[in-house]
Amino acid sequence: MISHAPKFAVLGSAREADNSPVAQLAFELGQEVGSIGGILLTGGCPGLPHMAALGARATNGLTVAVSPGASRIEHTQRYGYPVDSDVMIFTGMGNKGRNVILVQSADICIFIGGGIGTLNEFTIAFDELSEKNIIGILSKSGGLSNTFQDLASLTNRMPKAPIVTDEAPRILVQKSLSEFDLRGKIVGR
Repeated sequence: MISHAPKFAVLGSAREADNSPVAQLAFELGQEVGSIGGILLTGGCPGLPHMAALGARATNGLTVAVSPGASRIEHTQRYGYPVDSDVMIFTGMGNKGRNVILVQSADICIFIGGGIGTLNEFTIAFDELSEKNIIGILSKSGGLSNTFQDLASLTNRMPKAPIVTDEAPRILVQKSLSEFDLRGKIVGR
């Protein structure tokens, strides 16, 4: 058992169908986070983040949804988002404002698939996370996540948070956690 429950944000497309191959990968990410005793954070949206939350819940993992809405009613009626996470945090800040809180609340941000919203979350992680954090990318998961390493290299700088990649959900979670634990010993928490 780990002494500090790390917070993993799973970030990806809200528009991905629940029965797609990449949705199964998101479910597996959530399962792995839950099985190691991690806390799963999402944007409270459908698609890949929701599938990760379902995976974490399948292993009795704790799930936290950071909503763009100001209330449960706004979360469900305005955004049409699910309400089955263990903890709901209502920001009232819309999707982009919510993204800042979500990314900065995580110890480890894992990107899977994704579109423009996921790109926004990646740029927040790239610019704002510290050397104490980890950026994980599920490679070959489709969407914009497949381009994030190339985008990072085009900037001629690297983020403070190390980037970890793998194409297997279980291995990516394990590698990210190992790097997180190592970083904690180096820079302190």
